[in-house]
Amino acid sequence: MKSFELKSGTKVTIDDSKIVIERTGGKSAVRGLLAGRTMGKMTMKTSAITGLIYFADYLVICASGFPTPNDFKITSIAEIKQYPNCITGKEEELEEIYQFLDGLIGQS
Repeated sequence: MKSFELKSGTKVTIDDSKIVIERTGGKSAVRGLLAGRTMGKMTMKTSAITGLIYFADYLVICASGFPTPNDFKITSIAEIKQYPNCITGKEEELEEIYQFLDGLIGQS
């Protein structure tokens, strides 16, 4: 099991069977309320992952049953960041999560 604590207050926990994204930390909760972002906890099976989209300050975990962006027009980035399966944060924090998930899905 691997855990990532982002400076925004979001916590991502990954093991062989599931990914849990918790947006209940102080900064994450306040930002979520102000920005209209999804709050609380979200769990997905690692076996449901179909891909990863990593770009600067967000990481979308594409998985069966979860929303994925239809297009990448600049105007839709704010909407993408509100997806429950989208993690926002600093580039270096997201890079570490991306590398870990990439290695995990590469094994299956």
